[in-house]
Amino acid sequence: MRSCVLALVALTSLSCGGEPARRAARSAPELRVVASDLPTTGAAAESVSGAEPEPQAEPEPAPAPAQRALGEPLVEPERTRATVLLYHGFDRGTDPLSVSSKNFERHIEWLLASRVEIVHTSELIEFMQGKRRLSERVAVITIDDGLRSVYERAWPILQRHGVRFTIGLPTGVMEEPKNAPVMSWDQVREMVASGLCEVASHGHMHRHLPKLEGRRRFEELELSWQIIERRLGTAPVAYFYPLGAFDVRSAAEVRKVGYAAAFKATGAPIALGSSDHFWLPRASVFYADGAHVGHFFGARFLGQVRARPSPTARASD
Repeated sequence: MRSCVLALVALTSLSCGGEPARRAARSAPELRVVASDLPTTGAAAESVSGAEPEPQAEPEPAPAPAQRALGEPLVEPERTRATVLLYHGFDRGTDPLSVSSKNFERHIEWLLASRVEIVHTSELIEFMQGKRRLSERVAVITIDDGLRSVYERAWPILQRHGVRFTIGLPTGVMEEPKNAPVMSWDQVREMVASGLCEVASHGHMHRHLPKLEGRRRFEELELSWQIIERRLGTAPVAYFYPLGAFDVRSAAEVRKVGYAAAFKATGAPIALGSSDHFWLPRASVFYADGAHVGHFFGARFLGQVRARPSPTARASD
């Protein structure tokens, strides 16, 4: 019997100089098919040996994956108000950008007890794109800078309560931490594998993006994406502006690279159509806030914005 060896290798990865906006090509997995993977009986085997295969029916298209069921009722898109909470470090004394793990857990418990739906960043983006409905009051938990205290202090709390969150990683600092107290990539992979954690780019060296040109600007936007994709096997869900610094040009370049959205560091609630997808607001939580985040979900804070639905965007049930 004649032996036959087939090997297919598809999808060549983009180089640093490739066009960054081709996001689908960049994030597609590598496909490898070897002879041992092929069936040895039936029509496929006959085709390998040279025989004429039997006509095959066209496969049915795969159904779209069902959206995750939320704990709170879905509402008309115009009624949803979301607050994206921004944290940095945990248990770092009275550092203004740190909160105690005890207070952080109180924040989580308050959100859950107050029936504020905690969703992924990607789910909020889908809502903003008109692709899904959410509950009336929504929270998104984001944590910038990739500090070790996120894994050591916040992660056990988030895991215990089954709460979704997003970490913004400065990839250059992660790659060469030196004396920076940042997490390891293995720790990040552990959190991502749980299904609770999403990852956003927080730049490469945490630089002030509007002031950068050339190679440094490329590193903050494009190289940071590539490193996250290589280290974690998934593209960043969004871009978190380092230092909260952005301008119109920066927003346009974030969009061009292929990010779905970008978030700044100053606070306001979000309603459908209330903000451009590339300068979405976040509400910073400081040490001085203590155990209280309820003011970010009260009528006074949420009433700052009005929904402006796009005439072409329809949210799905």
